[in-house]
Amino acid sequence: MRLARSIPSSLLLAALLQGLAPMSASAQVAAPGPAAVPVPAGSAAPTPVASDITRSCSNGAGCVLTCLNMTGDTVLTEAASRAVRIISLSNGNSEFRLDNGAAGINVVLVSRDNLMCKLSGGV
Repeated sequence: MRLARSIPSSLLLAALLQGLAPMSASAQVAAPGPAAVPVPAGSAAPTPVASDITRSCSNGAGCVLTCLNMTGDTVLTEAASRAVRIISLSNGNSEFRLDNGAAGINVVLVSRDNLMCKLSGGV
């Protein structure tokens, strides 16, 4: 305390201003902008939805989704107990969300070029 009193206030003020000068100069330098986030190759925007329909399943019998390949062979058979949500995408693909209640939801994505699907038991 005694040392601070012996230094003239003008010298103390000059020393403080000199010490602040580098800080204020660095504060005026613009900070670099945020780095660009790279987008992984192959990732694209989601495909827009063309239609979104939900079919309730018949009590007891449920719903059955059957998909055939281009030669007419059955390659996929999936069942749902409660409902099936059918989402048609604008690129021609379809997404089927088969609701089995407490057992969960099974999602099947079908390409229009590979499979033809039919839903039975849906209302």
